[in-house]
Amino acid sequence: MSQVNKYADKAGYTADKNRKDTQSAVSYIEDDGMLVYDGVNVVVDKPAAGVGDLAVFDKTTGTIRFVKGATLLPAQLPPELVPVAVVYARQGERVLIVSLRNAASEVRWAYSYEVALSDFNLAAGGEFTLNIYIREFSFTYPAGSTLADIAALINSKPELKATYSWVASASEELSAVVMTCDAWTTIEGHKKISATGCTLTRRAVDVDYQSILAGLIDTPEEYIRRKNGADADAAGGVLDQFAEYYSTHGKAVSGQKPGSSVIIQESVFTEAYNPDLVAVYPTYKDYLFAEHMVQYPTAFGTMLQDGKINTNLIGRLTFKDIYGKTQYRYPAAAAALDFGITVEGMTTGLEAGAWWLPSSEEVYLLMHDRVRFVADVEKDPVNRTLLRLKATMCYGYNYYVHTSCEQALGSIFIYSGGSGTVGYTGKIYKFAARPVCAL
Repeated sequence: MSQVNKYADKAGYTADKNRKDTQSAVSYIEDDGMLVYDGVNVVVDKPAAGVGDLAVFDKTTGTIRFVKGATLLPAQLPPELVPVAVVYARQGERVLIVSLRNAASEVRWAYSYEVALSDFNLAAGGEFTLNIYIREFSFTYPAGSTLADIAALINSKPELKATYSWVASASEELSAVVMTCDAWTTIEGHKKISATGCTLTRRAVDVDYQSILAGLIDTPEEYIRRKNGADADAAGGVLDQFAEYYSTHGKAVSGQKPGSSVIIQESVFTEAYNPDLVAVYPTYKDYLFAEHMVQYPTAFGTMLQDGKINTNLIGRLTFKDIYGKTQYRYPAAAAALDFGITVEGMTTGLEAGAWWLPSSEEVYLLMHDRVRFVADVEKDPVNRTLLRLKATMCYGYNYYVHTSCEQALGSIFIYSGGSGTVGYTGKIYKFAARPVCAL
């Protein structure tokens, strides 16, 4: 059951003690035209959907509807309403929704580079050498060694992983040791490898997808524009996290003026060091907010890229790995395309293929108003709804989210929960693939 109430003014609404709090209720306040939703699990259609509302598939009508987030009690949702997503933004008639969970919690943007080493004389023992970039590493193994022993021997050289990012593992399937590299460099850099004393085999098509452009940008390097007009490789996304990080990690420099791309640390936000900034901004956080946060809306840089188009362009591209098996070149985008919501016997419109890896703009809209910690969740309609559903949170601190947007040869844009920025990092790293969609 639900209630529809009408009041002449806000005072009348507040004074009504007979309004039931155990049912869905919509109250209309005449003097300011306000609609107030209260009660339990108030269901509305798209025109009334707002940030933090739960998108549900209504099995009765076969449509997507919305439960007002402030009224959500998941335990009392009727079975015909299937939770599918949370509204994180509106753009006119477009309702932007985010999935209730990651498509993948730790997935690389681009697939690892790999080679195989074989033809070791395991019975008799022997020697072999790996030439990696400009270094030579020599190994001796005794008679009776196994492939696992060879892999452990390689991994015992700490520089191989710490400096060059190479890791060895035994493969009985290949009768070889597989060498995997996730280095922010090219196959002419730290991924350059050759061997003597064993056989080195490369993939049939020897391409390092971590260090080439995927075809999403037509310039060598993309940028993000800040509110002060500066073009940079990163800009503030979540203000509180951004301020905490740069208060100590900013530059300890003087003489900066409004419009600079340099982010100063809080210790030099003083009349003595940076008088032109102090003259304009009352506090350090005011300075960061006005100068170095993401410019939105904007007509420049990475914020113009389309997440849906990008994901569909790269998410189904494949190659043959060192085992000869088909793999996705870009696993984060593939995970987003594989994500979907199904209801037996019905079409939701949100099946696999309907979701995508967010653009830089979409990840900014998703994250910029998020609180950092659960203690403040009631101030955050998106995380409040996710928490009530026991879904995957997207707090501003320590949450890292892939976008579908390239920055340069070896880098892409992400939301970084360490610095609170929308900025660049390597295609080699594992972060969350959080699907989004628009209705």
